[in-house]
Parts: sequence; structure tokens; C-alpha cells
Amino acid sequence: MTTTDASKYLPHMGLNPLRVVGCPATACQKSFALADGFAVEAVIEGKTSVAFFCSAACYLEEVPLICCARA
Repeated sequence: MTTTDASKYLPHMGLNPLRVVGCPATACQKSFALADGFAVEAVIEGKTSVAFFCSAACYLEEVPLICCARA
């Protein structure tokens, strides 16, 4: 069973769900607790990791248009 409850899966990853971080989106200056953020799989320097954004909207703003499918 996969959980989407951040307070349950973040500690298993060695992360404190209450840790406050800044949104990595270029145009965003918000800070948020990891448990309240939007987590996506990311590849950083060849290693699989997790990136946390304050919202799905901020994440989508960072996706290059060339990566988006056309209808």
C-alpha cells in the first residue's frame, strides 16, 4: 500500500515533516513545512531524489514548455 500522508512517509526518508523550507520555483518566495508541500521525484546530479514545492502550480511553472505535450 502506498501512502500519500507526508507525516508518515517523510520520517522513513529521514526527513522531518515539520521542517520549513523555501519553494525552489524561480518566481516564488514562499516558505512551507515539508508535510504541506508538493513532492515530486527529481534527478539531481544523476541521483534520484525528491523535490518539494509549495504547490503543484509552482511545480508546473518550472516545467519547461519543450517537455509539455501538445494537444
